[in-house]
Amino acid sequence: MKKITRFYKKIALNLKPKINVDKITKNFQSLDEIFNYFGTDKGTNVKNQYDKNSNLVIGHGFAKFYEKHLSNFRSQNFDLLEIGTWLGASSAAFTIYFPKANIYGVDRNFKFSYKSKRMKFINCDLTVTKEFNDLKKFINNKKFKIIIDDGSHILTHIIKNLKFFLKKVDSSSFYIIEDFNAPKDQKHLNDSNGKEIFIEEMLIKIKNKEYFKSQILSKEDQGYLFENIEGIYTYEGNLKKPLSSNIAFLKKK
Repeated sequence: MKKITRFYKKIALNLKPKINVDKITKNFQSLDEIFNYFGTDKGTNVKNQYDKNSNLVIGHGFAKFYEKHLSNFRSQNFDLLEIGTWLGASSAAFTIYFPKANIYGVDRNFKFSYKSKRMKFINCDLTVTKEFNDLKKFINNKKFKIIIDDGSHILTHIIKNLKFFLKKVDSSSFYIIEDFNAPKDQKHLNDSNGKEIFIEEMLIKIKNKEYFKSQILSKEDQGYLFENIEGIYTYEGNLKKPLSSNIAFLKKK
């Protein structure tokens, strides 16, 4: 039954009218302006996209951190992978900001609302083995200059994503974790039953090359992180608890 439902949702997604990002000619002055234009909460001045009845203006204000670390990539041709797209607003924004990049968006839902010659949406629930295996086959030979985890924000999911996807990041490139303190600030996102440390503490351990308790990351996995992460840069955005607003940039050697 689930397979049939998913099949028809895919058909509906393909038939759904989408906003063509390639036809947008507006001259944007900053990444934050692009984020706000598309309505992603990575910006500073957007309405709550997760509640259509809300007039609440929210925004993490992550643009200045993205520009600090990634602006040098703007003229380059590369692949970017975003885990967690919702309607696709930030994927659309990155398509504008990186005019030569190919943007891949991964999400379990079928709400993606944008299209571009340089954008591909991949429907995938990373917690479903078959779907994850299909994704692994699809990206098997790819290396990404940027991978962004803006997915479920569930603690074990963040750790499992880091374990797999960091290896798909090219050298001198970035793996980015948005809202990494969410499992600490929102109890329902902490599913580890005390078997995993929080991401904030984990990043400190990785930076100091100190082994830590984990049922997901073996000693070998942690050694890989120690040897392949050149720098870790963390920032606090505009939103306050319980709406976590932290972002980490992990630079790959």
